[in-house]
Amino acid sequence: MKLLFFLSGGHNYLAKKEALALLAAYDIDYKLIYEEKQMLILEALNSKLDFLFRLGLTHFVLEIIDDSYIEDGIEKILSKIDWSIYLNLNRTYKVRTKQKDNRIENLELLIAKSISKFFNDKIKADLTNPMDEITGILYGKKLVIGKKIFERSKTEFNKRKPQLRPFFSPTSIDPRIARAMINVSQAKKEVLDPFAGTGGILIEAGLIGLDVYGIDIEEKSVEGTKMNLLSYGIKNYNIKLGDARNSYDIFGKSIESIVTDAPYGRSTKVDKDKDKMYRECFISIYDSFKKKCVIGLNREYPFDEIGFNIDFVYKFRVHKSLTRYIHVLSK
Repeated sequence: MKLLFFLSGGHNYLAKKEALALLAAYDIDYKLIYEEKQMLILEALNSKLDFLFRLGLTHFVLEIIDDSYIEDGIEKILSKIDWSIYLNLNRTYKVRTKQKDNRIENLELLIAKSISKFFNDKIKADLTNPMDEITGILYGKKLVIGKKIFERSKTEFNKRKPQLRPFFSPTSIDPRIARAMINVSQAKKEVLDPFAGTGGILIEAGLIGLDVYGIDIEEKSVEGTKMNLLSYGIKNYNIKLGDARNSYDIFGKSIESIVTDAPYGRSTKVDKDKDKMYRECFISIYDSFKKKCVIGLNREYPFDEIGFNIDFVYKFRVHKSLTRYIHVLSK
């Protein structure tokens, strides 16, 4: 099964890592075929992909129907497609196209006419609320035609912007980035955030069905995180007042994955000796996870000196005075 992931343009490197980490988490063997900017094409050796809804930084995923050079001729390319494998008369459809490098005039119409002709004009199009969507993407000299099997809802993520939560902090991480951090952690069961803050990471974890654990040193943040989780219908949580330097002892066990955005000194109770505090927290965190640990910081940190393996670091600018470094770590 060939798949095309159309990635977030602003974070395409992290988006690629997120998609591949999810495939690995769910034991999907794959062969990478093509990757450039927003395009990631691969062949998956398993068709059970019900976890794609978790994606935060992929705009949509296509099951590829055809992948051909345009020199072959558009009509010839379309004539060889058996549309009955992907569409049927009991369902409505629409066609959309993206043309990135070259341009073929009326490409959308040509694909729609091919579908209609195949079904003897009996299949119904619905441009507003179709049951199925066929997408054509022209890049370079190739045309990929696919059936959309996943699309990220911009509206749903926008509803969870930090300023719209009952308990709010302007330093909270964007929900799409939070979701991607959870996914690169490969968590399938549970997540711990030892610097819970306003619960932004835990909200995203709870919405994809994970058990969520949180710690914060401030009681108002503990209560605020609980309030935020409940406001999104998340009830399976365990949030405790405590110090991240005691992460293991607070819950008395290791959690599958840890995902957190460290405070960078914004908390009134953060130790004045920030480097000492960080080191003690990270040593405790090292003993508190089983699979992966993903930590956001305002600088790159030498986690390997503590014993972590640094899988990769993703750097991006949040605004003029803040650059985030997302560290993806393992043991």
